[in-house]
Amino acid sequence: MIKNNMTTVLVTCVGSGVGQSAIDSLNLSRDFKIVGCDGNTNVYAHSYCDIFEKVPSIYADEYFDVILNTCLRHNVDIIIPGHDHELSLFAAQLEKFNDKGIEVIVSQPDLIEISRDKKIWFDYWKPLGCNIVPTFFVSEFKENPDTSIFPAIVKPSGGSASQGISIINTLEDLDDVNADDIIQPYLFPEKNDPNYDAIKKAVIGGDFIQRSEISIQLIFSKKSKFEGIFISKNTLKNGVPIYIDPIDPDSFEHLDEILKFVPHCEKKGVKGPVNIQGRISDKGLFFFEMNMRFTGITGNRALLGFNEVQYLVHNFLGKNTIDLKNYSKGKKGVRQVACSTIPRDTEEDFTKVVTVLGAGSNLGQAYLSGKKLNHNTIYNVICRRESIERYTTLFSRDDVTIYSSDSINVDQILAQSDALINFVSALAPQPDSEKFSAILFLQQLSHKITKAKIPFILNISSQSVYDQSDSLDKTEADKIRATTAYAFQKILIENIFSDFKKFAPLSNVISLRLARILDPKDSRSCGFFAGMIKNYSNGETVILDKPLNRTNLIHINDVVRAINFLMTRNQIEALPEVLNLGGENISMRDYGEKVVKALKSSGRFEYGNQEKCEISSTINDENIRDLGYSNSFSVDQIIVEIANHLA
Repeated sequence: MIKNNMTTVLVTCVGSGVGQSAIDSLNLSRDFKIVGCDGNTNVYAHSYCDIFEKVPSIYADEYFDVILNTCLRHNVDIIIPGHDHELSLFAAQLEKFNDKGIEVIVSQPDLIEISRDKKIWFDYWKPLGCNIVPTFFVSEFKENPDTSIFPAIVKPSGGSASQGISIINTLEDLDDVNADDIIQPYLFPEKNDPNYDAIKKAVIGGDFIQRSEISIQLIFSKKSKFEGIFISKNTLKNGVPIYIDPIDPDSFEHLDEILKFVPHCEKKGVKGPVNIQGRISDKGLFFFEMNMRFTGITGNRALLGFNEVQYLVHNFLGKNTIDLKNYSKGKKGVRQVACSTIPRDTEEDFTKVVTVLGAGSNLGQAYLSGKKLNHNTIYNVICRRESIERYTTLFSRDDVTIYSSDSINVDQILAQSDALINFVSALAPQPDSEKFSAILFLQQLSHKITKAKIPFILNISSQSVYDQSDSLDKTEADKIRATTAYAFQKILIENIFSDFKKFAPLSNVISLRLARILDPKDSRSCGFFAGMIKNYSNGETVILDKPLNRTNLIHINDVVRAINFLMTRNQIEALPEVLNLGGENISMRDYGEKVVKALKSSGRFEYGNQEKCEISSTINDENIRDLGYSNSFSVDQIIVEIANHLA
């Protein structure tokens, strides 16, 4: 298979807001291969991972062994924990992963444990001069109550995402709360804050709303050096930030209060992200929570130009890093509702919808007239408006529906598709204007295809993208060269299709680079190769000026079989983004000799310069064969079939 040199990142608990946000950050550049893990397959992040693995609960005894084995199986370079409860466990088992060459973005276990308990966190940081909101156990407070604390907030000491919170206005309100919970004075924002009145009214009524909260993200390198800070004022709903307003650190009047955390974090060997939550009151900035991890708005920070995930992945792996010193102050972040899709479980029986572009080409017609993938397959054909009449004549079948590319139904049709196959391309002899038209047609549809997130996309390409002066059998790893307008067209189309994978990494998006296709039933499509057979059969002398020039020939029906084969394999595994498909590599002389051997005639072949191969379009297609595919037709059979149709 083709080797992938991208950094492979495993993200755990991708169904969580933190895991999803880390994936969003990694996917901004698509320079990473993402392995997502979760105990539930039906999560939003599933469709944004290159590989998704279902794993046991994070509380299961075998969880970390499964994660380690998953890392080894997928050659993972680095792990991003996606859940609070994993942090201390990963920190405690860090050596197990490091011994296998796997980095984990996690800090020291002692500070992680301290940050997980708000009372312990207060007792630890307050003596170090940090403005932590006063924090007491409810049981402790009841023994010596101070009513000046009211209104107060009561919550679990180890809680997260604002779960289990109560607003307390009187001592009597404490009768029904857990004695092991903590109580803190409610931090009102400054009176000139636009949300002050709404918060005050809610608290008086015993309601809890989260507005004007300050979120600080501190970033520490693998060597525990402070590298970046992001500050924002957030609005939350049910503990989840939905509106993020960035604050410029250089002009933030409470920056010094935040930076009090930094020297001690560096001294304690803190690594990776540290999130601190607080609020600016009339008495200054006070902090009420710390988490030693990425957060649900990490993706928003990345979109604002502060990609802490990318920075730390590269930093932990010793690679060149981006600059974390700036981010956009002219944009705001929103985080509310998002929708996505993932492929249906393969064992379920359903009608497969295949959308076809370029169905009027020889190969497109052969595909649609060939054996169906299964009896439940239906086809949508999208074409230019001027081709509707021709396509209606070609495909007058109940299982084929034809749409103009400018139809209002196209977005919907693409979204309904389980697979898309592209045959659009001008042929080599056609004018360059036709090649431009083909590229433009696909480019105009590209944004619609991107949004549809189709599970399987196959682009029919050509071996012509390789260097034709190289006599070696080209593999998918060989460099491509646009030496002709035809090759340039194919390369541009491949690039258009490769972008779909960037936006839907779980989809299989493949460019299938084909050898010279021969359709024995259509001698015109066989061109020179059918012409040689015809002239030889008529008793003529066939002159081959460059008999050592080499090509690869494949029967059109084998191409159709390979397309259906890849669609079947798509249901069970991730496939390479480029695959060669050929028949037999053969020289012009060898082809002539096969014609003589297969057919009886008084004709003959004469060969010119036999010292040099000037053009070679041979390929190596071992990769698709390793997947289990094999052809049905040899060149000898193709020759006989062409001759029979010429007779």
